[in-house]
Amino acid sequence: MYFFRRCFILLLFISMTNACGIAVHNEVTFRSLEHFTPTTPTQQLYKNDLLDSASYTQAGSFFPDWGYQCLGNNQQSEDAHWPSFIKTAVNYIREVYPATQFHTDTHVKGLISFVFAIMSHGMADVKWHSLSGLQDYFIVAMAKSDFHGNAEESHIAADAGAEFTLRHSSKLSYLNETWKVPVNDIIEIYKRLYASSGQRVPLASHIQYCMAAAFAATKIDVEFGQLMFGYYGAKSPFLIEELYDYYRGGIEDLSGSVSDCYPELVNAFENGAKHEHPDTLCASYFFSAATAETAGPAHKRARCLNHGIQSPYRSTTSNGENAENTIYQDYDATTGVLTLTVNKTKQTRMAKHDDMLPRITTTVVSPTLSNNHNKKHAGAIQQPFGRPVFEDSTPITNADNVKTGFSSNGLNKHRCLSLHQEPESRSKITLTIPMSSSRVGHQIVSGHFRSTSSSDDQMDIAISAPFYSKDGLQTGAVFLLDGNLQPGAANIDTDIRNVSHTFLRGDTHHGRFGWSMAVLDLNKDGIDDLAIATPFNDRVDVYFGQAQTGLSESWCVRIQLQFQGSQGTVLAGIDVDQDGYKDLVIGCPLCPVGDQPQAGKVSIYLNHENQLTQPHFVIENPDAHAYDHFGESVVIIQDTLLISAPSYSVGQMQRVGRVYAFDTSTYTLKWTITGTKEFQQYGKVLATNEGQDTLAIASPSEETRSKLQTFWQGGTVRLYDWNIMQQHHVIKRNVVPNLAMEHGMMGLIEGRTNAGHLGQSILMGKDDVIWVGEPMSEQENGRVYQWWYKKNHQLECIRNGNLLARFGSQIGSLGPDAICITSQRYGQNARYAGAVSILTRLEKNEQGESDKLT
Repeated sequence: MYFFRRCFILLLFISMTNACGIAVHNEVTFRSLEHFTPTTPTQQLYKNDLLDSASYTQAGSFFPDWGYQCLGNNQQSEDAHWPSFIKTAVNYIREVYPATQFHTDTHVKGLISFVFAIMSHGMADVKWHSLSGLQDYFIVAMAKSDFHGNAEESHIAADAGAEFTLRHSSKLSYLNETWKVPVNDIIEIYKRLYASSGQRVPLASHIQYCMAAAFAATKIDVEFGQLMFGYYGAKSPFLIEELYDYYRGGIEDLSGSVSDCYPELVNAFENGAKHEHPDTLCASYFFSAATAETAGPAHKRARCLNHGIQSPYRSTTSNGENAENTIYQDYDATTGVLTLTVNKTKQTRMAKHDDMLPRITTTVVSPTLSNNHNKKHAGAIQQPFGRPVFEDSTPITNADNVKTGFSSNGLNKHRCLSLHQEPESRSKITLTIPMSSSRVGHQIVSGHFRSTSSSDDQMDIAISAPFYSKDGLQTGAVFLLDGNLQPGAANIDTDIRNVSHTFLRGDTHHGRFGWSMAVLDLNKDGIDDLAIATPFNDRVDVYFGQAQTGLSESWCVRIQLQFQGSQGTVLAGIDVDQDGYKDLVIGCPLCPVGDQPQAGKVSIYLNHENQLTQPHFVIENPDAHAYDHFGESVVIIQDTLLISAPSYSVGQMQRVGRVYAFDTSTYTLKWTITGTKEFQQYGKVLATNEGQDTLAIASPSEETRSKLQTFWQGGTVRLYDWNIMQQHHVIKRNVVPNLAMEHGMMGLIEGRTNAGHLGQSILMGKDDVIWVGEPMSEQENGRVYQWWYKKNHQLECIRNGNLLARFGSQIGSLGPDAICITSQRYGQNARYAGAVSILTRLEKNEQGESDKLT
C-alpha cells in the first residue's frame, strides 16, 4: 500500500507542477549568499539578515512565479520579475519603515530579504531563458543540443527536469520547513507599481492561495523529486552534464551574477532606488523593458504551477490529529504576514539504487570501412572481477574465428574496495579546501617543474580549483604540491592550502582560471612548464619551471586569444610536429565556425619560440554544424592527430558523436569514426597509452543494455588496436573514409548504472592498464575501475563512501607509483568544495611492475 500511495501522490504532483523551478531558484539564492563576500560593514549587516531570514528568503526566491496559471494573475506574476518591481519595493520599504528597523525588526529584516530573493529569481530567469537579447543561454542551448531546436520542449524539460536533477545530486538540506510571505507589503508594492498604468492589483486572498499551493509543491519535490530524475534525465544529457557548469546560465553562472548584484541592491536600500527608462539593475541585460520587448506574452513565459489540482497534502485539521505532512497556514493580520509550514511525521523511503558493475567484452574484429551498425561481433564476455577463459590467446583478426569463454564468477560487490573502510585500500591523502563550490581537482596534471624529467623524485602535481574565491572575487586558483607528499592521520582531510608550496591565482572575476591545464617545455630547458587557461577571458598563461625552485609565481608567456568568451576550455601538451618537444594545443568546442555556434575549432601553437602570439595552424570543424563541440578532446597517436566532436549529429539522431583523424604532417583529414546511437557522445574523452599502440574512446552518455535491462547514460569505453585501425583506409575520389565503430576494436567496458557516465574520465599509462571513472554511479557517490586490458582482463573497483561526491570525475597520474582521483562535489568540510584523493601503489609483481594500490 505504501508504494501505491506514493505513486498516486507522485502522479498528482506531476499534474500539479509544470516547469516549476522552485528548488533551482532557491539553490541559486543559497549559492549566491555563499559566494557573496561583503566589503563593508553595511553589506555584512544585510548578508547576516538574509542568512537569518531563511523563511522569507526561500519564499521570495519563488515569489515572482506566484501567479502563473493561478487565478488569472499571469501578468501580475510577470511584472514581479523585473527591476521596476524591485525598485518600487525598495522605495516602499524606505518610505514605510524607519531605517533604524532595517536590521533590528524581524518583520522588516524578513521583508528586505524577501526583496533580495525576488532579485535573485528575476536575474537568474533572464539568463536561464535567454531573454533580453542573450544568445545560447541554458534553455536555448539545451533545445539545440537535445530537442531538435524545439524551445518549448526544452523549456518544460529544463524547468521541471532541473528540479529533479538538482534533488538527485543534492540533499537540499538547507530548505526550510517554513515560508513567510509578507502579503500586505506585497499588495502595497503592487499599488505603487500600477499607480499610473491602471493594472489590476492582485487580491491578498489570491496571493495566499497561490503561495500555499506552491509551498505544498516544494515539499513534494523534496520527497519525490528523485523518483522523476530518470524521466527527464534520459531525455537530455545536456541537463545532466551542464546544469551546474554551463557557462551561460548554469547554476554556477546564475549564482555568480546574483552575488555580484548584492552590493548594488544594498546601496539602493541605503540611498534609494532611482527609476530609469528602462529600469535597469546590476547588469545591462536585466531591464524592465524586456517584459514587453523580448519576453513575449506572459502566458508564454515560465509557467510554474497548475493549481487546478488540489495539493495532495491534507488541509489543516481542526485538532491537528493524524495529520501526515500537513500544511499549516497562519495569517497574522497585524503584520500581514502569511506563515506556511509543514508537520512531517514520516520520512520518505529512499528508492533502491542500481549497484550493478560494468560488463567487459573483449574482441578484435577484421578491418572494415563500412559502418554496418547491425553486425554482431562475438567476443569473450566477462562479468566484473571474473576472468574470461580464452581457448587461444593469439591476437585475432577475423571476427568469424573469435574464440569465446564465459566467466561464472558473477557480481562480487565486496571486491569493490572502499577508500576508507578497507585498511589495505586507504587513500594516501585527501586534499580539499573549506570553501564552498571551489571545485578542487577540476583538473589534475603532474610534471617535473623543478628538475629534468629524468629525476622522478622531483615530480610535482598541479591541482586546479577554478571557482576559488577570495576578497569577493571568484578568480580560480592552481595549487602546486610535492609529489612525495606524506599522508597525515588516516582518513583525515588535508587543507590543500597548507601543503602546497606554490599558489597561483587568476586575475579575472568568473574567468575560471585553471579550468584546463597542460604540461610542456616551452623554453626547452629540460624542465617542464605549465600552461593554465582562463577560458572565460580567452587567455592562456604559461608558467616556466625553474631548477630547484619550481614554477614561477607569475606568468612568463601570456597568449591572448581572439575574443570569444570561451576559448581555452581544452588544453593539451602533445608533440604535434614530432620534434621531441610538446606543442600547445588549444581546443575551443564552444567557438563558432562561420554562422554555426559552438561548432568548434582547435588551435595549434608549435614549440618554436617562447613568445606565442598567433597559432601556427587552426583546424576548424571539417563538417561544421551548430553544437558539434569539435575540439572537446584532443590526443596524438603516432603520426595521427585525433580530435573529437562528441555532439555531432546524424540526421534525426542527436549527439551521436564523431572522431576525426588528421595527418600530423599535412593536417589533412584521413578518416572519421561516427557514433551510432542518439545521445551517445562518441569521443567525449580520448586517451592513448605511452606505447601509442592502444586507443581508448569513451562515450559517457551512451545507453547500454544487459539482458532485458537498459541503462540510460550508462556509458561505454572502447579500446582499439591502433595498428589494425591504421589499415585499409585509403582516400578515394576525395571521399574521406568513415570507419565502422567496431573497426580495430579489441574490447569495451559498459556501464550498468543509470546515469553512471562510465568513461567521463580515463587515464592510460605505460602499463597495460586503463583507469576509468564512473562518477555518477551509486547515487552520484562515484566509482573508479582499474582494468588490465591485455593480460587477463581483470577488473578491480574502488568506491567512495562520501555521499554525492562524484568520485572519479577526473583521474591523473603522479609518476609510476601514485594516482590522483577527483571527487568533484566532495563536501565534507564545505559544500561542493571538491577533493583529490592520492592513492599509492603497493607491491611489485615478478616483473617489477606496480599493479596494486593501497
